[in-house]
Amino acid sequence: MTTRQYSSRSQQSTLTSAITAGATSITVVSGSTLLGGVTIPAGRTFTLVIDPDTALEEIVDATANPSSNTFTIVRSIDTTGGAQAHSAGAVVRHMAIGRDFRDANLHAEASAYYNDGSGTGHTMHGIGSGEGDVVGTDKPQTLTQKTLTSPTISNPTFTGTSTVGAVLHFEGTTSDDYETILTVIDPTQDNTITLPNTGGIVILDTASQTLTNKTLTSPIISGSPTITGLSSAGMISSSATPKDYVDAFFGPLTSAQTSAASAATSAASAATSASSASTSASNALTSANSASTSATAAATSAASAATSATAAATSATSAAASATTASNSASAAATSATSAATSASSALTSANSASTSATSAANSATASATSASAAATSATSAAASATAAATSASSAATSASSALTSANSAAVSAASAAAAVAASFDAKGDLLVGTGAGAFDQLTVAATAGYVLTVNSATATGLEWSPANAGDITGVTAGTGLTGGGTSGTVTLNLDTTSVYVVPSQASQSGKYLTTNGSVASWATVDALPSQTGNNGKYLTTDGTTASWAVITTDPTPTALMLGGM
Repeated sequence: MTTRQYSSRSQQSTLTSAITAGATSITVVSGSTLLGGVTIPAGRTFTLVIDPDTALEEIVDATANPSSNTFTIVRSIDTTGGAQAHSAGAVVRHMAIGRDFRDANLHAEASAYYNDGSGTGHTMHGIGSGEGDVVGTDKPQTLTQKTLTSPTISNPTFTGTSTVGAVLHFEGTTSDDYETILTVIDPTQDNTITLPNTGGIVILDTASQTLTNKTLTSPIISGSPTITGLSSAGMISSSATPKDYVDAFFGPLTSAQTSAASAATSAASAATSASSASTSASNALTSANSASTSATAAATSAASAATSATAAATSATSAAASATTASNSASAAATSATSAATSASSALTSANSASTSATSAANSATASATSASAAATSATSAAASATAAATSASSAATSASSALTSANSAAVSAASAAAAVAASFDAKGDLLVGTGAGAFDQLTVAATAGYVLTVNSATATGLEWSPANAGDITGVTAGTGLTGGGTSGTVTLNLDTTSVYVVPSQASQSGKYLTTNGSVASWATVDALPSQTGNNGKYLTTDGTTASWAVITTDPTPTALMLGGM
């Protein structure tokens, strides 16, 4: 719990200003008298009550006193109504509250047992029951469920039962379900195990571990051990006895050497065979290279054959041309033969043979002429296509030239437009304003500061600069109950409290009546009548300070009357 400060000399104070329900600090008229000579250290509190004994009563804890009359507070302590708003002048008082007495009861009721180690028990306040016994630093006691962090333990004694044994549990760096447990077998005698003055790893009887720099005296080696790094060459005279033991146990080492030599011979033979295989592979590679060369030569021959075929095709074309020429000669010979047939019948047989040859030649000539005509037609078509292509190319060139001319014209027009716009600006603040479709004009900036741009359809641009509207208020005159006013600049009106009656603040004045001393109005408390219960027939009287009821006293003679209390 937080430690609280108390003062027997604290005197109540009042708030200098109102606070809301959300405020976290208060300022009082006198912080020093409220504290009564104490301070509020860090981590401690000072209990205050605001508006005590009223419906607005609120308990707060002052946690700091940052200045002489200001307190940092925690609201609504030990109450159920929550934080309240308080007005200026509210009473602030230091008090002991129910929490203080409850804490004292809790401390008195809480008790624990302290065993001093000699069998004598002691009850201690302030520690709850069930939390265990208090530990005395100089008393022999047993600790249960304790964690000792970095302890220094001198000459410890570990005890345990015969079935479990004294154990030490090592958790390791990872806190999990696995631990290393060090234990001992229930001893039947005093045993001393000495750890050497060196570092290393503990050797365990069932673990696979390698021993280094160890001397085995009269060892008994059983099972099927394996010894590595041992040879006859490595044995010396001082080790003859262990060598004889090893030779007798594993067999003569010379046999192993013979086997190793045979293995070496076999390896050499295998190396020779591998060399022969390498030679065969080299020969096979040479044959493959020869085959590749032959294939290259065959490819060259094939290329030559293709060249020869091309030449043969060329020769055939030449032969066709020669045939055409021969056809022409044959036609002439046919004409001569016809003439010769007419002139000499003896040459008829020869002429007929010649006629047959001439006819064949004529047929061939006709076929050649047809082919030539087709070739001429193809050439004519190709010429026409070439002419059309040339015409299209010329048209494309003309179109490109026209496009270039248009682009140059557009560039000139754009440059002219840009120059015209730039020329329209000749002073700071110039504006370009449209005057119609595709037209604009310059509107220069107003010569007078403060002018505004207004619409005027009578101007060429439809706009003009005009003075700003200053309004139509020329002055403010203070009326009844007011002071101030003026005819220029910023004007201020104030309430004239000398001629206007102002009711004082009504906050926290419930049930009071308004009064005045002739100059200042204020609220005063109405004197309530004393209780009328049991005062029947009495009259109201006062001693100048307190009102009370008095009994009317009468004289035995009817002529005299005396009022009680006179």
